[in-house]
Amino acid sequence: MKTPYKNFDLPKQHLIGEHYVPARARHTDEIDRRRSLPRGTVLLEQQQRGLAIVGHVLDHVEDEADVRFATEMAAISGLNAGWYSYGQQAPVMRRRLELPELADDTYDWRETRVGLMIKVREGLAHASELATVLTQATPEHRSFKRYTFNFGKQIGNVSLKLANVGLGNAPLSMNAFDVQSAVREESLVVLDRARTIAGTIGINPSIAQLADPDSPLAVYWRRSAPNGAFEAFEQATEEVRHAA
Repeated sequence: MKTPYKNFDLPKQHLIGEHYVPARARHTDEIDRRRSLPRGTVLLEQQQRGLAIVGHVLDHVEDEADVRFATEMAAISGLNAGWYSYGQQAPVMRRRLELPELADDTYDWRETRVGLMIKVREGLAHASELATVLTQATPEHRSFKRYTFNFGKQIGNVSLKLANVGLGNAPLSMNAFDVQSAVREESLVVLDRARTIAGTIGINPSIAQLADPDSPLAVYWRRSAPNGAFEAFEQATEEVRHAA
């Protein structure tokens, strides 16, 4: 019996074209605050808030079209964030992520969509904790690179789960190898989408952009999302902004 796929490698070459840079500050207080921070901190802060927005949106979408849009956008922006933090710079030959396990023939077990979404939320919470650590560290800290790689792997793994929400509840008539083959194929499709959607959005999407309502990704979300995903995003943006 063939062993089901378990791993997924990020490519060393993935994103080209324009990469997101936070908009410059306009107010004196924020300008002074940013000048006091280590280089790159603002992007890390936006990354942390973007994760909070994703979590809020996923808690408030129910209709199939809304869930499909929100999980896809979260998956592609999360995979790109994982590549920036891990795949682009990892000092290893394989930039390995873990495919979500949706089937096991030994126990006639299939992961449900509800169960997979529970794991997504747990993974997002862990990614948020790692993002907080990064915002509090400095690039000169001896463990900063390790923190960065750990975050990249975590958000990458969560994004693969998001990419495969639609494959939950696989029937027992499909064996585990076929289920995991479908998981791998869907992950490759979403990874390619994460690279090519820049042609539509105008920039490579990433989690940090969700914290900036004027970023290309945030504008794309508001223009393209079904009503439920649009409203959830607007509400999440407001709540995270007031909590900052």
